[in-house]
Amino acid sequence: MGTKHICFLLLSFLLIGCFSDDDSYSSGDIRVTTTDAFNIDNQVNYMVGDTLFFTQKFSRYLKEDGYNELLDVYETTKDEEFGYGFDLQKFSEFSNSFGTVYIDSEYLITTGSYISDYYYYNNNGVAAQLNEAKDAYESKVGIVLAESGDFKLDFSNVYFRNQYDYYTYGKINLDIEHRFTDETKAVLEFTVLEQE
Repeated sequence: MGTKHICFLLLSFLLIGCFSDDDSYSSGDIRVTTTDAFNIDNQVNYMVGDTLFFTQKFSRYLKEDGYNELLDVYETTKDEEFGYGFDLQKFSEFSNSFGTVYIDSEYLITTGSYISDYYYYNNNGVAAQLNEAKDAYESKVGIVLAESGDFKLDFSNVYFRNQYDYYTYGKINLDIEHRFTDETKAVLEFTVLEQE
């Protein structure tokens, strides 16, 4: 093989490497878990117009599998807000089952923000924000109960997610899975009655 062929072959490999898009994506995916971050009203009977409240708090420092030191969520991501979702379901006599209810932002009170630009698994989304002490991410949410019926508030599939940008090199994609120590606390069943 001649020198020209070898130079052409090396130049081809070099050009192919330059056009590779491996550098444009971050491989910064981290998955951690937090437990028992939600505190939900234990009340089972409400009246139309009442507000059901829940609070959420998880530490800025979380255990990461394979590491002895705790992961500093804020230092790792530089994000002061993590989006998460939850489900609200209402019982239907027509179907004899619970169906999903989407909550209009008019009926959702939150210390964070009502989010639509985070990826989350559930139907209603809000944000947990880094608190003033900068030691935990917190939110307080109220749902104004606008109609009567039997309901379920479901936290059994919650992930806290930062606003991940696939096109920003070096940005960390952090998924924080939430679990309950007692799984029966993941779903609150309650009834909303008409005002008399």
